[in-house]
Amino acid sequence: MCVCGSVAAIDTPKIIRRLKKKGSEVRCVMSESAHEIINPNVLEWASEKPVITKLTGAVEHVKSCGVGGFADMLLICPATSNTISKIACGIDDTTVTTFAATALGAKKRIIIVPAMHISMYENPFVKENIRRLEKAGVVFMMPRIEDNKAKLPEVEDVVDFVTGNLA
Repeated sequence: MCVCGSVAAIDTPKIIRRLKKKGSEVRCVMSESAHEIINPNVLEWASEKPVITKLTGAVEHVKSCGVGGFADMLLICPATSNTISKIACGIDDTTVTTFAATALGAKKRIIIVPAMHISMYENPFVKENIRRLEKAGVVFMMPRIEDNKAKLPEVEDVVDFVTGNLA
């Protein structure tokens, strides 16, 4: 599970715990901006695994999401407009975008759950980047639109969507 710097990151520990209750093993990756929203220690507690906050010579992205990597799926939740657009354009300059680039190249299942202000979500370039990623096989769980925001769906809905896409 990759976590980006959206305020919706505060829901990620609940999502992780519920995924674990359903039998999933969850390992977390955080973008640098996500650290300003939620502490990596909280995700380590929720997942019971060390959190990847930077890439090292251990090539964590390849071992996880590369060809033959252990991950069955890459979940990016919440995903910002910045991260979605970088992935769609092949820009690989954060932990999250590196994991996504690796997963795309290895043809791993990817689910992206956007969360941002509505004006960002409705940006025609962001919409086009979502379409481009969908054409590449990336699955999007669309946000719920409320209070001029594209918010994460309810925690249980995210968990059900993710586990349904694992089958």
